Amino acid sequence: MNPACGREWWANPKPTASVFAEDPQGRLLLVRRGVEPFAGLWDTPGGFVEHGEEAYAAAVRELLEETGLAGDITGLLGVWGDEYGSSAVTTLNVFYRVYVADISGAAALSDAAELRWFDPDELPPREQIAFACVPRAIAAWAEARGVQPPR
Repeated sequence: MNPACGREWWANPKPTASVFAEDPQGRLLLVRRGVEPFAGLWDTPGGFVEHGEEAYAAAVRELLEETGLAGDITGLLGVWGDEYGSSAVTTLNVFYRVYVADISGAAALSDAAELRWFDPDELPPREQIAFACVPRAIAAWAEARGVQPPR
């Protein structure tokens, strides 16, 4: 119930799809955001799901658009809610695990300013990660890999 007007209000979150891209060495790909919100912070490749698009297809598309890489989805990591910066837009964020066999063409494209492969024990600390849902997803990924998540 919205106290200002006394009517019911639903946030109706916008769906996003992101990838936890792993290379043959088991490293995780993160991109440094080149745009707001959270420009300059690390994030997973991902973005909003387009009208009529399946979430898994959006994840693969975003990986290609932001990094030039193609990969195979190996599973669903999880789904977390969040807000898109300070815009008051709520999001429902679907994270997939993706295996990238060939990383030779990797480049920071689209809204990514930089990309880097991180060993599981060398991930950036929480204060360098964009969005509230991404550290939670990183913790789930690290737990699944049997490593300590960053603090």
